[in-house]
Amino acid sequence: MSILRLDETSEQNILNMLLENKIINAEQIKQIQSVSKEIGKTKLETALDRELTNEIEIRNTLAESYSLPTVDLKKYKLNEKLKKIIPFNYIEENSLVPFEFANNTLKIAIPDASKLSLMKNIKTITLMDPELYAASISDINNFINQMKSDDPKIATQEYKISQKKKIHKSTEEVEDDSGVIAFGNKIISDAITMGASDIHIEPFKTSSRIRYRIDGILKIIDEHTKYLNENFSRVVARIKMLSNLDIAEKRKPQDGSHTFKHNDTEVDLRISILPTKHNERVVLRVLNKEAGEKKLTELGFEKSDLAKLTKAITSPQGMVIVTGPTGSGKTTTLYSILKTISNPSINILTAEDPVEFEMEGIGQVAIREDINYTFDVALRSFLRQDPEVILIGEMRDKKTIDTALKASLTGHLVFSTLHTNNALGSIIRLLDMETPNYLISSALSLVVAQRLVRRLCPECKVTDDKITLKILNSIGIDSSQSSRARIYKSKGCNDCNQSGHKGRMGIYEILEIDKDMKLAILQGKSQSELEVIAKKNNFRTMQNMAHELLLSGELSFKEYERQIQSAELSLSEYEEQEKI
Repeated sequence: MSILRLDETSEQNILNMLLENKIINAEQIKQIQSVSKEIGKTKLETALDRELTNEIEIRNTLAESYSLPTVDLKKYKLNEKLKKIIPFNYIEENSLVPFEFANNTLKIAIPDASKLSLMKNIKTITLMDPELYAASISDINNFINQMKSDDPKIATQEYKISQKKKIHKSTEEVEDDSGVIAFGNKIISDAITMGASDIHIEPFKTSSRIRYRIDGILKIIDEHTKYLNENFSRVVARIKMLSNLDIAEKRKPQDGSHTFKHNDTEVDLRISILPTKHNERVVLRVLNKEAGEKKLTELGFEKSDLAKLTKAITSPQGMVIVTGPTGSGKTTTLYSILKTISNPSINILTAEDPVEFEMEGIGQVAIREDINYTFDVALRSFLRQDPEVILIGEMRDKKTIDTALKASLTGHLVFSTLHTNNALGSIIRLLDMETPNYLISSALSLVVAQRLVRRLCPECKVTDDKITLKILNSIGIDSSQSSRARIYKSKGCNDCNQSGHKGRMGIYEILEIDKDMKLAILQGKSQSELEVIAKKNNFRTMQNMAHELLLSGELSFKEYERQIQSAELSLSEYEEQEKI
């Protein structure tokens, strides 16, 4: 017989039902479990193969147990409108089919009782009353396959729009009643095409909006506003369905994930739902798979800094910390490090929240705060798994920090992250969390601090005449450099979608914990004293790197101010000068 399309929960539900109704017994269940492993089939397939039951018996038992009418799906033909009532991927994933509707009632065939819990969600998304019927598994599978073969685009319906030309611009409107499915697909596809890292769907008292974060800056996407205002709750419900969240739950925050197909590739999404005063706010993080594929040499490290980093990550033990605010590219750097050092001769384990990119040959573990599986718990279990290299996604508490530092002193190479403004700030942060200075001095090998800044579009950047020598001197660029400097600013063109910027680049500082720095940490030196010692040993700050990018014409002064925030002249003062 053909392979049945049912998940493990459904199969177990059916077996339990058969056991409760004395169609099979406990001894037969044990036989099924044993034989299924030997022959490589599921437990339900094994029960059917051994003729312990049959599909009609399963259907009728389901009907009797839950007072459901039965239906023979072979008697029903596909209806075009039925295809649009419930998203096809939801039908396929849950093995249930809508087969008829009338007078606001939707008839749905189910193969087992585990589907009963989905009815509340279906009522929310369809705005119809579901009426359940028991059907055979094969009938449901065949019906779903027929839906797919009749319309291969059913799961990714095109966003049907009509353009109405006005005096200065055109607007797009959805013309299809089932457009919420296509609308959801379109906003995600557009975000991916435009290189957005996040999608924000936001409700307000009388309106709503969608914003994309592109190159680190949020931008309102006006073309989606009209449809979103009219269908906000349905759009949120659609996104919840994509990520298998509870559609009926609107009081508590929810987090989920979804793999979205875009131009024959798969893109991972991390989805966060937050209840607000007026409705639920949604943020979708678009995970760029390229981040797990970049080499260290592609990240923009200066040659001497890259040599320091390479030395630290190829050492047999020690700790390397990558620090910076959210969205500064820490994950990309860490994955590039792992990619550089990974080989079959070493055991690498990671604890992440969540696992953003799967890497071949590396043991990756997802943190589960809901079951108290924290970074600290994961790290302690790692130490019993014989690793050479450990990555801890983030050191959030004293327990995790102490365990990680001690692991780095006992023959392990440990990587982790902190949220601090600069490399030296990481040392102070560790001390503030009551970490003994001798432990920091002994274990810490190197700190990478970083930011991501927007790169000026090379096609439309123009000279910024408002940046005077005085301004450049005030941010630490000396006269010998500033006298020959030509600073640029953004303008906007079709090539950069009128933003004036195209892509982002990293700005880094790498602090090597050498003998002088270790001694200074032991002596309890202040951050300013540590900085003096570091600079004597050729420590190059993020400001130094940003100065070079300013002078090379890749970085604007405004972007420098926005990300580096070290100038004596404030951004508001600069803007006042622009008005003169």
